[in-house]
Amino acid sequence: MTTIDKLDLSVYNLYAVRTKMIEQINQQLRLDQAGSIPPQISIQDIYPKLTELDILLGIVPLNTPWAFFFPPKNFKTKRRSPFGFSRILPSLGDQEDQDEAEQTIASMVCDTPTEAQEQQALKGFFAQYSKINEWMGHIVGRVGQFLQG
Repeated sequence: MTTIDKLDLSVYNLYAVRTKMIEQINQQLRLDQAGSIPPQISIQDIYPKLTELDILLGIVPLNTPWAFFFPPKNFKTKRRSPFGFSRILPSLGDQEDQDEAEQTIASMVCDTPTEAQEQQALKGFFAQYSKINEWMGHIVGRVGQFLQG
């Protein structure tokens, strides 16, 4: 029959090493301070990832998340407030895109009177669009001043 006093010394050494490693991990990750983190703090991550255990074990989840790819390199993420807009048609792009579209329309050569009429209509649209965006910017600015004061 085996008793504690008859065990090999390596068991005690391994226990001491493992205990020391656990203490180091707790100190590095500051797990003793985890209870002081308020529950309101959260970090949003929009990229779905497999868990580390799934990657290590090579397990394919049965319910796959919506995507396993990153957005394209030219994808622009702009954080805009829904209450602070200053453009009536944000789908037309920002001011640079609008200027580029205006230049493209102005540089087009019209062969028929119908095309010339359409070109004039588009020029009028962009002029009115710019005017309305200026008005929106002015209104949003005044609302911001009102909210501050």
